[in-house]
Amino acid sequence: MQIDRDSTEYLFIGVTGEVPSVGAEVAFKTAAARPESGDWETALLVEDSGDALWADAQASGVTGDYFVARLVGPFNSNDVVLTAGDYQVWLRLTDTTERPVRIAPAAVEVL
Repeated sequence: MQIDRDSTEYLFIGVTGEVPSVGAEVAFKTAAARPESGDWETALLVEDSGDALWADAQASGVTGDYFVARLVGPFNSNDVVLTAGDYQVWLRLTDTTERPVRIAPAAVEVL
């Protein structure tokens, strides 16, 4: 995935399996760095075609049973602004009994 550092847009991650009942978070880290507690940002669950972001998620080219979306960029005081560089995207899904952490299959390059 590529995004210009002056752009503000949703980045989508496709996920296979059951939608978590509590929520999802993402972290953007440089290579070989693991997220710490303060790195996690709340993300949106795009669960089905009834969601307003479903068509955008599918058009992004990622695939899955559902999607996780996070707005990235400086517009409108958004709280996730990335400087130029390469980032590994981490995903944390929270359910009632489990909280798996995964590395997303695609990195983000901020131009």
